[in-house]
Amino acid sequence: LFSQHGLSQSTATWPNRTVKIISGLGPGSSMDLVARTIAPALSEIWGQSVIVENKTGAAGNVAAGYVAGMEDDHTILIAQNAITISASFYPKLSYNLKKDLKPVSQITSMPLVVIVNNNLPVKNLKELIEYAKQRPNELNFSSAGIGNADHMAAELLNAQAGITMTHVPFTSGALALNALIAGDVQMYLPGLPVSLPNIKAGKVRALAVTTSKRAPALPEVPTVAEAAIPGYAMPLWYGFFANQGMSDASMKKLASDLNKALKTPDIQNKIGSSGIELVGSAPEAFKTFVNNETELWAQTIKARNLKPD
Repeated sequence: LFSQHGLSQSTATWPNRTVKIISGLGPGSSMDLVARTIAPALSEIWGQSVIVENKTGAAGNVAAGYVAGMEDDHTILIAQNAITISASFYPKLSYNLKKDLKPVSQITSMPLVVIVNNNLPVKNLKELIEYAKQRPNELNFSSAGIGNADHMAAELLNAQAGITMTHVPFTSGALALNALIAGDVQMYLPGLPVSLPNIKAGKVRALAVTTSKRAPALPEVPTVAEAAIPGYAMPLWYGFFANQGMSDASMKKLASDLNKALKTPDIQNKIGSSGIELVGSAPEAFKTFVNNETELWAQTIKARNLKPD
């Protein structure tokens, strides 16, 4: 009885010390920017310090393995699509997504944007596909790393458009973008926070967004589905995951408090105003979403015979 009472007490007061958010992508990445914007809002709700730590490498799997390997309910993971891709893409991981990590809440959903080098003689996605069909394996696309969302969205586009472009991975989104602007690669599919300022500055040309609806921040840019490939949709999402040390009650509290944080004017202004959808889902809904995403990527990876080489 005493121990049960103690457990419910500790759950009720979660968090009762500093909370760490572990990010698998580096400073300056869209995900890191979102984490660092949310942290102060959660800190204010909880009256506890919230710090963001970067543990980069292997498409976020270094961070995922780190959080999965502990039983500390005050260390949480922020992750993106890549965590559901990795489950099938990498034959050996240090953790099992279904057994070692618990989906807590989806934070955001946003488009990746199909951007091309300004000197490429194409004005829309249909023209790019035709241009690429006439030049198999001659065009290159960049990414922030093998197995990341930007890599896989481009692979999906290649597969559904029936084209073959060569993948050139970099270690960060900033380097992948620089390669596109310099003309070393012809196409890149970054998230909205990275692509938007460069589109507005005229440094790159936007052809399409990967969501099923147009982005409010880029109303003149069509979706991939309406421009050339019906049925194509791949939003970029971020979410919180906990390790096995976190109780269901604490997970619900984290999801509920995140939802509150996302509704604050500060976050609405800093994140929502750029056209990113703020979600804040409950644990059960996010678990279903993660399972569906994992299954979708397992099928895609098998069909495309994609390997992390």
